[in-house]
This record gives sequence, C-alpha cells and structure tokens, in this order.
Amino acid sequence: MIVLYIILGIIALIVILLHFSVKVTLCAQSGEKPVIEIKWLFIKIYPRPPKDKDKEKKPKKEKKSKSPPSDADFTDEQIEQMIEQANLADEQEEAQDTENIENTENTENIEEIEETKPKKVKLTKEQKKAEKAAKKAEKAAKKAEKANKEGGLAKVKRYINMVKPYVPMAWKAVKKILKTIRFTKLDIRLVSGKEDAYDAAMAYGKLSAAVGNGVSLIDSIFTVRAKNVAVYCKFNESAFEYYAATVVMVRPSALIAIAFCTGVNFLRIWIPQKIKARKERKRREKEEKAKLKSNGTELLTNE
Repeated sequence: MIVLYIILGIIALIVILLHFSVKVTLCAQSGEKPVIEIKWLFIKIYPRPPKDKDKEKKPKKEKKSKSPPSDADFTDEQIEQMIEQANLADEQEEAQDTENIENTENTENIEEIEETKPKKVKLTKEQKKAEKAAKKAEKAAKKAEKANKEGGLAKVKRYINMVKPYVPMAWKAVKKILKTIRFTKLDIRLVSGKEDAYDAAMAYGKLSAAVGNGVSLIDSIFTVRAKNVAVYCKFNESAFEYYAATVVMVRPSALIAIAFCTGVNFLRIWIPQKIKARKERKRREKEEKAKLKSNGTELLTNE
C-alpha cells in the first residue's frame, strides 16, 4: 500500500505541475529590438543566461613521456628467451604459408573436377508442360493486374475517401488547441501623423479599422484579454510609432488532454477501416488463387 500511495502522489504532483501555464512574454516597440521571454513556473527557458567567458581554463597536466626500455634493463636469460620466441614465431608463419599454398592447390583441383562432371539430366515432357502452364498462368495474372490497375483520378478519389472521416475530428482538435492559447494583458498603442490634416484623419481612420478588425480576428481564433488598445492621431507632423506587448499562456495539461482525446477518436475510425480493408484483401486473394488454378487446369487440358 505504501508503494501505491507513493505512485499516486507522484502522478498527482505531475498533474499539478502540468496544470501551470507556460508564459511567453512578447514586446515590440519602435526604435528597439523585440523582446521574447519564455517561463514555466520559476524556470526561465528562453533566453538562457550567458556563460561566463572570464573563467580561466585549467591548465592541462603534462603527460609524462615513458622512454622505451634499453637492453641494459634485461638480463642474459631474458634476452635468450626473447630470441627463442622470435624464432618460434618465424617457424609458425612458414608453416601457415605452406598450408595456404596446399589449400589453394586443392581448391584448383576441385574446380577442375567439377568442370569435368556431367551436366544435369534433362527435364521430362510432363515437367516441361507444367512449367509452360505455370509461365502462361503468370502472364495471364500480370495482364489481369494491369487491366485492374486504377488510374490517377481513381487513386486520388480513394485517398480522399480514406482521409475524409478524419477531417472533422482534426478540425475540432485544432480549434480546441487554438482556444487553449490565451493572449493576456494585450497592450497596443499606435501613433499616426501626417502633415496634412485630411491625410492624417484618413490614415487614423484606416489604422483604427485595421487594428479593430485584427483584434476581433485574433479573439475569434484564440482567447484574448485586452488591457489597452488605442490609436492616436498627430496633425502637422509625419510620424508613425507603435508599442505592442502581451503575455501568451498555454497549459500543457490541456494540450495533453486534447491530444489524448483526438488519438482515441482516431483509433475509433481507423480500426474498423483496417478490418474492412483486410477482409477485402483476403477475399481478392482467394478469388485470384481460384482464377489461377482454373487457368492452369484449362491450359493443361488444351495441351
């Protein structure tokens, strides 16, 4: 029971941690570089802190060079043993060379004997007839396969019919995933100005309409919580300034749940299709075998 409680506690901790959102802070301002920051809980994923380049590299230890042993380090007995070992090695190499030469000569003799052997016995008339019948049956099967081959449009239609059941399920999953993405603290401030008052007013109206339509479009796809959306107009001055900032939040637990549900629905559609396809393939194989047998028997009777 203690092990079970520990496992349940670990699972509960993982679920709680996955429920915390990943935060992506975005900020863009005229005249400055855009800022992107990604955090999860108290962990800063991006940008990573720069590495300290001022740290001095530790000097590598110099390897001691080992000098080869000189003849003075060995005794007379050791030198004699080494000479005997070298002589034995030479004798073994000579014996191996002679064995290799003998083996090559034997293989050459065997090849000559095999060449002088008589050829195989010719096939009987019945065997020849059976072979001809089998070849004719194979040719007939190939012709039937070519005739039954589907054209390009038929293949496209078949693939479309295979994919069609998955399209509504995939579209629902995509919409759910997009709705789980939340744009919070949305702050947009735009300043537009022209030297002519008429041009300034027209630019202000177009910019206000574009910003309003853009925010409503984002709200229809994602979940948006706006803090401030404003457009300002300047007269007698040509200028364009912008400031946009938001915090994008996503819960990993929601994404995992949507992926699991879509996977289950995919299997519910894919498994019955696979069973039907297997049954049809077996039926076709049986029909082809029966046709081949019938063609073979007809050819034998005709001959």
